[in-house]
Amino acid sequence: MGQLAARCCLLAFGIVAMAAGIVLITKTGLGTSPISSLGYVLSLSFPNVSYGAFMLGWNAALLIGQIAILRRRFKAAALLQVPISVLFSVGIDAFGSLLPFVQPHSYPASLAVLAAGVAVLAFGVACTVVANVVMNSGEAFVCAVTSITGWSFGRTKVGFDLGCVGLAVVASIALMGTVAGVREGTVIAAAATGFVVNVFIKLMGGVKPALGEARKRGDESPLPHGAECNRAD
Repeated sequence: MGQLAARCCLLAFGIVAMAAGIVLITKTGLGTSPISSLGYVLSLSFPNVSYGAFMLGWNAALLIGQIAILRRRFKAAALLQVPISVLFSVGIDAFGSLLPFVQPHSYPASLAVLAAGVAVLAFGVACTVVANVVMNSGEAFVCAVTSITGWSFGRTKVGFDLGCVGLAVVASIALMGTVAGVREGTVIAAAATGFVVNVFIKLMGGVKPALGEARKRGDESPLPHGAECNRAD
């Protein structure tokens, strides 16, 4: 029970850190991370609704998508994505209010904040992966797709990220008549975050064994418990 509590705390800390990293990235004015790009664009289009609220709606849509894809294969444990999504959304709005002083006034300063944001985001992701309790909605949706299609997780994740950015661009043009909220920072975050995550995972000693299961010797898969993904690239 103590181990479960510790890992849940690590998971919660990681989710909060992810929220902080995403807010830092958006503060640069250079875009945001791919999976949060649609929510960010919608928050720019409808400023009376918070960024966090739109992200909660987006994560709910991804959870519904998993249920539709997996049907009887959907596991009740995946509903833990709901409190995770709530914490993530509250974190985004909270850090948005707590970090008003982060306003880079030059392009080099924006790049520096972007680098810090990517590092914080990657650290948060690494915490959730090392905890190995449950996936966030985005990765769980990708796993649902791969478990049905047999596609590789890596390539499907890239396609999913590109799809998120594509939706954000379409929404931005449709609602504001121009591309807003998606810039070079989005590309940098997409390209760099995964590499930094791997560094943090190694520094933290690797992924914890899946709860209730004996870990196979030599298995260093970063996929959380319950995922049925084709991990080949």
